Amino acid sequence: MQKRLRPLNLVIVLEESLGATFVESLGGTPVTPRLEALKDSGWWFENLYATGTRSVLGIEAVVSGFLPSPARSVVKLSLSQTGFFTLADLLKHQGYNTGFIYGGEAHFDNMRSFFSGNGFDRILDQQNYTNPAFTGSWGVSDEDLFAKTHEDLQKLHASGEPFFRLVFSSSNHPPFEYPDNRIERYDEEKNTVNNAVKYADHALGDFIDTARNSDYWKDTLFLIVADHDARVWGDELVPLKNFQIPGLILGADMEGPGSCPPSSETVSGTSLRVA
Repeated sequence: MQKRLRPLNLVIVLEESLGATFVESLGGTPVTPRLEALKDSGWWFENLYATGTRSVLGIEAVVSGFLPSPARSVVKLSLSQTGFFTLADLLKHQGYNTGFIYGGEAHFDNMRSFFSGNGFDRILDQQNYTNPAFTGSWGVSDEDLFAKTHEDLQKLHASGEPFFRLVFSSSNHPPFEYPDNRIERYDEEKNTVNNAVKYADHALGDFIDTARNSDYWKDTLFLIVADHDARVWGDELVPLKNFQIPGLILGADMEGPGSCPPSSETVSGTSLRVA
């Protein structure tokens, strides 16, 4: 392997409500074929579990490694709005350009305040999109989100400075709105969770295809992970099946099935702590 002339970039794609219940190889409904097709391109995690059932809990776990507590998420607590550890703050001190990209309004769940106070230099949300292909109740579609992300990553790579981006999808969220004529529906009725997940998977797959053919791919690691599953049900005290989520690391230097970690390795929690 050649010596790198610049640090690796990091892009975390946080997929809204994309639990293992939608991933066929993890025992779920077969509505994420594009994600599953990428399994042999990097590190695929089969024993990964969300830390809760709300997006803010997934956010605090992924960007801060913070475990859930009886209190509200640290994303919303007043004393964590500044001076709280995040990957963005860590990498910012190493010279990285840091940012958050979202298709909706970033003030939702207090994300803008928490991110801007804890190391995220740039925040792009719904107001930053011009002529999006589709806009629903939760903002622009995932394809618009990824088009904006690709545009941003191209500019950052051309600048020569390393970057970190957290990209948060929203199309897979009630009322499950997405553009027409993008997918072959899993359910006959359009606005269902299965169809929304399949659309989100379609948009993600197209983005990875675009990224793979871009200059920044060879210098960037991507983590694709869910914040939580769509819902929790059943009479179990802790319904573990509804907390399981997929996870995939791919990108620079991780091509081919030989790059996968040993099958005996277990990863627990969206903070990616190895058990």
